[in-house]
Amino acid sequence: MNRRQFNKRLVGGAALLATSSLSYAGVKLWPEAGLSNPCLTGLPDTLKNHPLMAQIWEGIDAQQVWDSHVHIVGVGDSDLAGKQERVWFHPNMDSYWHPILKIQKNFYMNGGCVATGRVDDSYVERLVQISREMPAGYKSMLFAFDWYHDEQGRPNKEHSIFHVPNQYVADIAKQHPQHFEWVASIHPYRQDCVDALEKVYALGARAIKWLPSGMGIDPASASCDRFYQKLHDLDLPIISHTGRESAVQGGDQAHGNPLRMRRALDNGVRVLLAHCASDGHDEDLDNNNRSIKSFDLFSRLMDTPEYEKLVFGEISALTLINHAWAIKPVLARQDWQHRLINGSDYPLPGIVPLISTQTLAWRGLLKDEHLLFLQNLRHYNPLMFDFATKRLMQYEGNTFNQSVFETRSFFEKVKA
Repeated sequence: MNRRQFNKRLVGGAALLATSSLSYAGVKLWPEAGLSNPCLTGLPDTLKNHPLMAQIWEGIDAQQVWDSHVHIVGVGDSDLAGKQERVWFHPNMDSYWHPILKIQKNFYMNGGCVATGRVDDSYVERLVQISREMPAGYKSMLFAFDWYHDEQGRPNKEHSIFHVPNQYVADIAKQHPQHFEWVASIHPYRQDCVDALEKVYALGARAIKWLPSGMGIDPASASCDRFYQKLHDLDLPIISHTGRESAVQGGDQAHGNPLRMRRALDNGVRVLLAHCASDGHDEDLDNNNRSIKSFDLFSRLMDTPEYEKLVFGEISALTLINHAWAIKPVLARQDWQHRLINGSDYPLPGIVPLISTQTLAWRGLLKDEHLLFLQNLRHYNPLMFDFATKRLMQYEGNTFNQSVFETRSFFEKVKA
């Protein structure tokens, strides 16, 4: 058997493993709805008029709801890009020599309901279609994604998994201003990082997106200081992944240590720590570098009095199977509620195996009568599904406050 045959079998084996179910007391917990997103369109009246639909929006001002975490993906086949820099995926993501990357890409594309031969445009069209089903005023914040850069600030395409140009995302938001805001991505080691920051600010970017491991950023490096100073001057926040990164391979996982964001905070930059660092372990830089949960380091930052107005937790991905354990401790901290920001991490809510509402119910976070509504909703509208799941979750009487979802004011502090 040659290597190509081996990797094909490995891909098949991974799919077979994914279809094996996790059960408890005779209830199938995962995967409860198979592997594939059916990509249904046109939210039916049975869901529009369902009593739980009214419940999830009760007391919420949709004009103030900005989803803080929405990815743009593509392959560079869009007419929108024109002569501009195009969206890019590393060729390894289409290679059987790299089966894990190939599986991941296939799931991303299915989660976003793309059409073969017109991936970029169909991804945006699907996002627009499901956005139209949200109450008027609801917006998604679309992410750009900069190249991996080396320590000298030079882009390294070979070490990058994907790239989404700032101008490409800005143009999508400009075409659909009723549905989208946008978030730029700039590597702080770039020689032109300050000029680039001023440019995206003028274009209306609401924040800066970082994935430290996937982009080659050490947030604790002095190389970031001039970038931090400009962010502070413009009052632009950073939305940075924290904790272990599973979706984007490569890089130094240690860069996702929440404590490494202190340098930004000490420079007066507002920082939104994605996923509340709810997956993985990091070195406790304050205590002999012993390994502890990344979430505990996130908690330490949240509980540091001088960071009260600077550090915030973002609850995107908390419903995923590898993050859901953190929902209870986050809900228990009602004193954090005014510093929590909701995001969907779309298209991940559209990737069916990643979220099990049965498991959330087994954990005591959802009621059994919620499940059919949620499971049907996700097939039509993953944005609404993510919002509904978080609005319905509760534990020991604690829920996510209205302010967690009405996030517009956090981003409108930007002088755009």
